[in-house]
Amino acid sequence: MGILESLGLKKKKAEKPAGKTIKVGPRDTLRKIAAREYGDEEQWTKLFEVNKWRIDGDEVVPGQDLFVPELPQSKK
Repeated sequence: MGILESLGLKKKKAEKPAGKTIKVGPRDTLRKIAAREYGDEEQWTKLFEVNKWRIDGDEVVPGQDLFVPELPQSKK
């Protein structure tokens, strides 16, 4: 047992969020991906929030990986 464990300070493993990783295709935008994955292009902000560290500005690039989280109201 380590010092952190004995003090009850050991970090718990973060749960992996449910979802999938996709490749951005030619002419894809966050709105198009949201419409395809969720059936609602207005959900593009969810995609942006979880992928903002991967996105330069507000544009995605063909071949880029994006994480698409599952949404409770998701149709897929």
